[in-house]
Amino acid sequence: MVGEIQPAVVPWQVYPGDEAMSQSIRIAAAQTANRTIPFRIGGPSAALGKVKENLDALVALAHRAADEGCNIVAFPEDCLGTLEWEAGHWKEVHDLLQPAEGLMLEGFRQVARERGMAIVCCNDLLADGATIPGAPVYNTALLIGTDGSEIGRYLKVQPTLSERHRALGSSFPVFDVPGIGSTGLCICYDMVFPETTRALALNGADLVFHCTMGGASFGDGDASLAAFRTRAADNFLYLVVSFRGGGSMIIGPKGQVLAEAESNGDCIVAADVDLTAGREAGDSLGGSTQDFRARLFRERNPAAYRILTDENPPALERLKDVPVPSAAEAAALFAEGITTGTERFYEAERLQKAGEIGAAREIFADLGGRFGTLWMGKASRERLEALGGGGAGDAV
Repeated sequence: MVGEIQPAVVPWQVYPGDEAMSQSIRIAAAQTANRTIPFRIGGPSAALGKVKENLDALVALAHRAADEGCNIVAFPEDCLGTLEWEAGHWKEVHDLLQPAEGLMLEGFRQVARERGMAIVCCNDLLADGATIPGAPVYNTALLIGTDGSEIGRYLKVQPTLSERHRALGSSFPVFDVPGIGSTGLCICYDMVFPETTRALALNGADLVFHCTMGGASFGDGDASLAAFRTRAADNFLYLVVSFRGGGSMIIGPKGQVLAEAESNGDCIVAADVDLTAGREAGDSLGGSTQDFRARLFRERNPAAYRILTDENPPALERLKDVPVPSAAEAAALFAEGITTGTERFYEAERLQKAGEIGAAREIFADLGGRFGTLWMGKASRERLEALGGGGAGDAV
């Protein structure tokens, strides 16, 4: 059943002789190049053709991970590249996602069976493989075992405001993966919420795969890296961050970066780890504990945390006058941004290169004001500054 919490091994319950259970496994992120399917390509049939092309590249990358001795590998969010196409064709999305899921499952299951390697893949999918029109769409991370069987699915719990026309997941399942261990999954914006990794840890996860196209914090500088490291260290988790484009990494249970991508585009970021080790810690009075989760989770005071499940905490009352767009407004702006907005940005760059600076500045000014924190809003403001600032229509 989708979202059902599966029985999990809890390795921190240590018994005599458990040392023999220790084993090294190779975990990996399959970082991918940007293979976005353009919304102007046409209808579902044309988009499905691009899905097949993208999947061929992903399958080849999975084989590369197996060649490098990986036992489990995770692909980034939107690994099939359908997101932009969906934004321009939402009414037809079911006609693409149903066959796309079948192709993705067939391709990755075959690799898993042939190579004895577990695989995590992530894309928008219909609820529980539904075939009926109008079925809910979830941003879904799917876990395939070493025998090619589907072990389980995670449905994104925290979609951004602009994603709220997709359905929301309601739990953080943890799966017992044969030959690997107790494994949790999360997706992109989930990581901004510390509750995500804590819930996975409390459910018994030793290892978490994070499929993403974004960071873990809205802070400046290295705040996102610090947040990833902190999420792992706070919960003594091994954390695999699989990015599209660049920035993939593997973090140990004390926040140490074990491996990271050295380039952009397609690559395998891997590390050899022992999921039963690396969690020794203690305080100045309590001595050292072999796996500090045995203390950390026991010493919690859950009765004091009820505010975390309050849908209307006092902070929202204090912030009630801060303007926030509706989910529909945010979704419309996001869809425009990654379709026609992106086209206008590249048109402005073309005009700038052609020496038509006034026309380029006018478009950059409009995009910079309209799209705020979307990438082309930030990039447009940077272009304006490089052109000497000013507003739309200023003379060269």
